[in-house]
Parts: sequence; C-alpha cells; structure tokens
Amino acid sequence: MKRKSGGSAYSGSLPLGCQLCAKGGKMVLFISGICDAKCFYCPLSTKRKMKDVLYADEMPISGIRDAILEANMISATGTGITGGDPMKYYSRTVEYITGLKQEFGDKHHIHLYTISGSKEGIEAVAKAGLDEIRFHPPEEIWHMMDRSIFRDRVKWARDAGLSVGIEVPALPDMEKQTENLIEFSRKYDLDYINLNELEFAETNAESLIGRGYEIKNDVESGARGSRDMAFRMVKRYPDYAVHYCSASFKDGIQMRNRLKRRAKNTARSIDVVTADGTIIRGIVESPDLDMAEAMLIAAGVPRDQIARNHVKNRIEIPPWLLENLRKLDLDIYEVEEYPTWDSIEVERVKIK
Repeated sequence: MKRKSGGSAYSGSLPLGCQLCAKGGKMVLFISGICDAKCFYCPLSTKRKMKDVLYADEMPISGIRDAILEANMISATGTGITGGDPMKYYSRTVEYITGLKQEFGDKHHIHLYTISGSKEGIEAVAKAGLDEIRFHPPEEIWHMMDRSIFRDRVKWARDAGLSVGIEVPALPDMEKQTENLIEFSRKYDLDYINLNELEFAETNAESLIGRGYEIKNDVESGARGSRDMAFRMVKRYPDYAVHYCSASFKDGIQMRNRLKRRAKNTARSIDVVTADGTIIRGIVESPDLDMAEAMLIAAGVPRDQIARNHVKNRIEIPPWLLENLRKLDLDIYEVEEYPTWDSIEVERVKIK
C-alpha cells in the first residue's frame, strides 16, 4: 500500500485524472444537479442538488466562455466533469468537452463521473474528446455487476477508446459488496477503482444517521469505519489499482493546491497570498466610498494602492497599511478570503 498526503492510499498506479487533481490542476465542471438516482449518501448542497445549474469550480456559469475563464484562472491542466449526472444531459456535456478541447488542445485531460450512460451518449462524449469515464453504480447492484447494464457500459466505453474506472464511496458496512465490485473491475480489466471516504454533509446527514453511520470525530466530516474498510481493500489487492481518497485529501490538499493556483493568477500587488492559497486584504466599508477614499488619500495611502470592489461595495487596500489608519473615523478591517470568484470570507478582524 502506497501512502499519500491527507491519509489517502493506493495500490497499483493512480489514474491520470487523480494525479492532475492532486496537484490542483483539475477544474471541476458541474454540468447539472439533476440525477435520476437517489443515492442515500449524496452530499450535494441544496443550491445544487436536483437543480439544473452549471458551475465551474465555485463559479456559476452560463456558457463555455465562462468555463474557459475559470480554467485559465487556475491554469488548469484538465477538467473533471460531474453533477448530478452529466450523462443525463450528454449533448450539453459534449458541447463543453468540445469547447475545452478546442481551447486547450488534446493535452487538457478530461474525466467524467456518471451513474448512467447510453451507448449513443458514451460514444458521443468519447468522440468529443473525453479521456476517462468513471462509472458510479448504485450500491444495491455491487454484488451483481455481471448481470447489470454496467457490463455493457464498460464495453461501450472501452470500444470508444476511453480509459474506464469505477468510483464509489467506501461504505463501511458493505465490505463484501465492495469486494464484489473490485472483482468485477478486475475481471473486465477496468483501469482502476476509486473508493472515496464516506462524508457527512448537510443534505445527507439524516440519511446516514438513519442507517447507523457515525461521524468519526468533531473536526472531520468522514464516517467512522470508512477509511479502515477502504484500507483493507487497498491492502487486499496489491496487484490492482485500488485508490482510497480521503475527505482530508480533497479539502486539505487538492482544494488548497487549486486555490494556490488561482491566487497566483488573480492576486494583485495590494494583496497578500498565504501558504494555504487564501488572500489577506485590507478593506474599508462606508456608505460614502468617495468620502472614504478621500480620507485614505489624505492619510497617505497612494492612489494606485486603492481599489474599488463594486460587487461587494467596498474599498480594498494593502493590509500592511492598516496599522497606520487606526485613527481614521472609518470601518476598517483585515480580512482573509478565498481567491474564488465570490471571495468567500474566512475571517475578519476589525482594525477601526
């Protein structure tokens, strides 16, 4: 068993999509929140679950140009397409795959997660340039994959030239069924199987608790026993590509690396980028921003170090200047924010 940062582990070789994702190089393209499956463990937020919305990472989008913009913001080396079920709207998915490949070329690696897929749809996304497809069979058929439609889907994907894998949560009470799933993957020569740590979220907590799952501690979202079961699977199949991806890895490594890439491309000379990829800013809030700006200039803040944020209706200045502005009759703060399109605030400290 080979260990990775964040408590993840694997046997065999990591899928290329996972290698790029670990470096923060994969944009997450959310095609739609609509899905015909009703997986009890689905962690999608209420603003996305069963809603026909599109996102590139955290940014709502309305077309391919928006997706390309976000890809450039993180210097993306690839894209992971998810949902909902992107194969339910495979024509839309084809449009985005085609646009990304035209913009960034064949080197831009694209993988896709789906719980479905018709022969026509799989052939269409493959023709558009999809590199890797990850099937997500519902847990009730893990013990009978040989007799399910997924056997055909694997063949259609293989015939279309795609790299094929399976990706499911590591359900601690379904060890035997998970073994069945791995045996199916080996029998049909799939490239890998990914086991994600089962996570508690606002939308699935009640369902998970109702089935007897417990959160493992007060600071992590993973379910008790999920990691241990996945580790047993990785150790049991040293000659096959079994990959366990922890919740800590997704949040603490993959997302942090992606934020660092975005911060590098979006930070201004008046911003301070932290080791975690967040941005420290000085901000001034006032009902009269013209008056506030005049006061800052009079206090010695250079004009070229004053920026108006019209979306958040505030003035932004270098955080290293804040200590000299304590005497001003203004609401002044030091804030830490994500470098995402909406600048999600992590922390704020009032200076004045």
